[in-house]
Amino acid sequence: MKLRLEQLRLAWRAARSELHFAMARQIAQDMFPHVLFAEGVIIRAPERFSAGERCFLDTRAYLSCGGGEWNGNRGFIRLGRNCEIGPYCVFWGAGGITIGDNVHIGASVNITAHEAHHIDPRITDPLRRLDFDFESVVIEDHVIICSGTNIIPGVRIGHHSMIGADAVVIGDIPPYSLAVGVPARVVKTWNEGGEAVTLSRDGNGAAARVERWVP
Repeated sequence: MKLRLEQLRLAWRAARSELHFAMARQIAQDMFPHVLFAEGVIIRAPERFSAGERCFLDTRAYLSCGGGEWNGNRGFIRLGRNCEIGPYCVFWGAGGITIGDNVHIGASVNITAHEAHHIDPRITDPLRRLDFDFESVVIEDHVIICSGTNIIPGVRIGHHSMIGADAVVIGDIPPYSLAVGVPARVVKTWNEGGEAVTLSRDGNGAAARVERWVP
């Protein structure tokens, strides 16, 4: 009898959790009818979220689109057209995240547009608030970001680039580039004729022309 009651309690908690996610998904779908949401997607501060046509947010993606008093009540996340956000991605948009058209982002990618300052060793007050830097992240058109990548504040990834799986992007990536590793570095680029050029360890190679993308 006790086992049966425990099973019923577990079933009720599971059903309540799924109902919560289903309601959140329906609210998001009603607000953005041109965007496809999978199960469990959460958008915080949806009034600061925008997306173009044919965007897809996969299972349990979490987008925090703004902040509050702690960040001057600013922030946003903007997706272009035909963007794909993979499952279990986490985006922190307190400093602003702009993603262009036809961008494909794999599973468990983390993008943050704010970063806490190191805590001074002399500070011992456990209730002291953190201090943050806020810098926008920009991902230009036709970019592929593979699963497990981490992108820090202030980064711009150029159009037609690709970031390899599990990379940590701490600086700008020029257009037409393949970047991999921790920290991410460019290992291949494409010239104007569309031919790939593999770079040596010291970065030598014929780099493609850099074009400025304007959001």
